[in-house]
Amino acid sequence: QSESGQINTAWEKLFGSLEVGQVHKATIRKLMEFGAFAEIVPGIDGLIHISQLSWDRVKHPSDVLSEGQQVEVKIEKIDPDTRKIGLSYRELQDNPWNNVTTKYPTGTMVSGTVSRVAQFGAFVKLEPGVEGLVHISELAHHRVHRADSVVKEGQDVEVKVLEVDEDKQRISLSMKAAMQPPPEATKPEEAEDDTPEEPRELAVAPRKGP
Repeated sequence: QSESGQINTAWEKLFGSLEVGQVHKATIRKLMEFGAFAEIVPGIDGLIHISQLSWDRVKHPSDVLSEGQQVEVKIEKIDPDTRKIGLSYRELQDNPWNNVTTKYPTGTMVSGTVSRVAQFGAFVKLEPGVEGLVHISELAHHRVHRADSVVKEGQDVEVKVLEVDEDKQRISLSMKAAMQPPPEATKPEEAEDDTPEEPRELAVAPRKGP
């Protein structure tokens, strides 16, 4: 009992020395669907949630890490009641959203790849970790009822940058603004302009004859 008590006391002291913001060398112990468990000090594990593995979209932790791998992690949160520790791996990597307004100024044309199609539009990946949204109203010059009728995942597209919010990490894009309007868009207007003029000329001609 005294020996186990000493172990518990040592563990408590070790746990108490951990603070949010600390950077630790860690060993990846187990990969799960939702993230990776890493041992930051002997006997104490923390969880790197899948959202904290990379700035890019991650389908499975194994895409980024492997069991037994040595990495550096940052402590994001500590819950003293549950003894759970939240870690981040991506925070120690370069944040691709830094200076994104300089890299993608409003009004510029850029190329990207459709990463995800939703009911309200399509997400376009401009670089690893940086995605923008093409709203369904900005997909084409004609009315679009389903985004997947215009674009598919993996498709390369040209887009125009409409708006950039670096703080909220949002970029509004337009495919419509990056393409020429179809000729059909001008034909109805020309037809409407021509039709009222023809009867006027025909109506005026007989009056001038007599």
